[in-house]
Amino acid sequence: MIYHPEKLKLSDIFTTLVFGKTLVGSELVESSSSGSVYETKVGISTVAANPITVITWILVKILILLSGPLALLGRVVEFTLNLFSLNGGILRLFFHLITGSLVIPKKESADYRSIIGHIDGRTELYKTSTILNYRPRIMETMDNVNEINPLDLCIMASKIAYENQAYVQNVVTNHWKMYLVGHYNFWNEYLQSEDTQAFIFCNRRNNAQLIVVAFRGTEPFSGRDWASDVDLSWIGMGEMGRVHLGFMKALGLQDEKDYKKGWPKDYTGSKNLAYYKLRETLKTLLEQNKGARILVTGHSLGGALAIVFPSVLVLHEEETIMSSLLGVYTFGQPRVGDKVFGNFMKSQLNVIFKRYYRVVFRYDVVPRIPFDDPVSQFSHFGGCLYFRSWYKGEVLKHEPNQNYFNPLYIPSKYLNALLDLFRGLFARIRPGKDFKESLVSILYRLFGLLVPGLASHSPRDYVNGVRLAEVKIKQDDAEEFIGF
Repeated sequence: MIYHPEKLKLSDIFTTLVFGKTLVGSELVESSSSGSVYETKVGISTVAANPITVITWILVKILILLSGPLALLGRVVEFTLNLFSLNGGILRLFFHLITGSLVIPKKESADYRSIIGHIDGRTELYKTSTILNYRPRIMETMDNVNEINPLDLCIMASKIAYENQAYVQNVVTNHWKMYLVGHYNFWNEYLQSEDTQAFIFCNRRNNAQLIVVAFRGTEPFSGRDWASDVDLSWIGMGEMGRVHLGFMKALGLQDEKDYKKGWPKDYTGSKNLAYYKLRETLKTLLEQNKGARILVTGHSLGGALAIVFPSVLVLHEEETIMSSLLGVYTFGQPRVGDKVFGNFMKSQLNVIFKRYYRVVFRYDVVPRIPFDDPVSQFSHFGGCLYFRSWYKGEVLKHEPNQNYFNPLYIPSKYLNALLDLFRGLFARIRPGKDFKESLVSILYRLFGLLVPGLASHSPRDYVNGVRLAEVKIKQDDAEEFIGF
């Protein structure tokens, strides 16, 4: 089921909401009978519009229309922030200007940071956490990595995935003392540009025991990235169920109407597609490093790609890679498929021990999208590690407030946004100087008061939660989290 909200007109909004206009057959909806046997079970041919669908169409169209101005705003904001930071602040900026020693930011340099990097500039790994008690036991047998907190390593990798190659190289090599295998820009069919980014690193260059794949997430100033997150379009994957079409296309899907044609096992085209390049790189690394294990991670859109990636590996029966997969760790991940897909992936990832960990911070809006639509039926699976604050975490089957528009949660959203702002202002005192927030971070939290749940999506809060929270696991939920 493919939606085309860019073709939405005011008359469509009126006729769908007032008269319940059928979707299939209009220029707004394109469907195919070749995708999945599940299409017929839910009555796709008779689907009528509902308020959630229409709201999503409107939002996607607005995001697409604003994509140009947002991108321009992002370039201006990030250049300005780097101009200030590289010259020591506003006052020293004028001094450098007068003395002719002004440093001009270069976007590809190792000291250039995205807005994500200005909100949270931390680069060092953190070894202390109560979550260490629940990491996969196999890590205890891996020398050189047995003290690593996998959640901390993954959220930090997911955070720096927003940065340029030189920045990533510097952090992985000089701060983490690990080996960067490659930093990639892949073709994104949904966006029609090389906009899917990822990098691979190992704990050491030779005889590596740990291989990490990190996908870049939703860029804050990319209207089309946000539109992809919200979009309700999906593709049927046979017995695997339905999967979000935009995420599949970002990974390398070549035919949006037929998953078998869209995912040939061997690719012979000229475009640099994420799935195929990453798959071949992992095969090579596993041949060179016998017994190495793989972590796949990402924040936001990157989290969606991180969990969709192994689903295609399963489709192609890539047993060598799947048997080496230690875990998939996602942070602020949007919904990626229906319940059938969720059950299928649980059977693949969580049999011997739990390998899929989905982390949600408070009222983060992104895990609540695509919105709870009765047609597409997107749903999370596998439970989640839910942070109620920086200091309190718990394991739940579902995060609270699954419907973002639920009015009962509006007061709590605003109250918690204020509490996070207050904590941010005094973070240097408690929990300490390593958690001190920059002016950019405080301004971001202020902006988050306008859109409840937006500030909670920052990787900064996920880093704080992973490092500070005491995680409580009820006996009934222990299997959901640990899986032993």
